[in-house]
Amino acid sequence: MGPRMILRNRWIAIGSVGLAACGGSPPAPGDAETVTGAERFGWEQPAADAGELAAFRYALYVDDARSEAGDVSCAPGQPGGPFFCTSRLPALSAGSHTLQVASFVIDGGVIRESGRSAAVRVVKR
Repeated sequence: MGPRMILRNRWIAIGSVGLAACGGSPPAPGDAETVTGAERFGWEQPAADAGELAAFRYALYVDDARSEAGDVSCAPGQPGGPFFCTSRLPALSAGSHTLQVASFVIDGGVIRESGRSAAVRVVKR
């Protein structure tokens, strides 16, 4: 489940994330997408159904700094497939950044977080 970086209709998409998501390694140099910061960050989210999906929250990692994803929206994909989710990009300073996403739930006051997605490299102009 490598990164799938697409800049189409002003969003960036990566591969699947789940509570048992695969980790990733940074992409090769020169494999970066130029962004303005107005794009949406997207990912495929495995979930059994909309009820399970509703229990998930999402963390965005920008250069390994964690913040909770804001303005998350998810829609069903193909029947039996993952949901497609997007969130607003956090504020980015000019320059190169690595983005990752992870899903999490809060279980009895304890945060249980998936592994991070594969890394996506962006350059903010």
